[in-house]
Amino acid sequence: MTDVTGFGLIGHARELLLASNVSIRIYANKIPILEGALACIHDGYIPGGLTNNRNFAECLVEYAPDVPEDLRAILYDPQTAGGLLVSTPDGEALTKALNAAGIRATKIGEVLPNTKPRIQVVR
Repeated sequence: MTDVTGFGLIGHARELLLASNVSIRIYANKIPILEGALACIHDGYIPGGLTNNRNFAECLVEYAPDVPEDLRAILYDPQTAGGLLVSTPDGEALTKALNAAGIRATKIGEVLPNTKPRIQVVR
């Protein structure tokens, strides 16, 4: 588990998968996005940290062709609302339990055996 701050979702996912010797698939359309964040991307308000994060980590990422550029960019945004990235053998049960307790949780991906690409982003 890690808090998604500073390095963006991809940066933190990268650290987890490299330390665990696995790969991951992220479902871009499942990621909770702060209201207005995509509008900022569309208007060209790209923080320097996003660009730095992307330059650092994108070499491990492969995108499905239908993942739009704005969603690709937001994955590296260092600005967050304190979300956590959790990897567990039973994500469905954890998501259900957290939501039942009033804590917003969404399953955004899955862990895969170590393969290339290390991070797959699909829609």
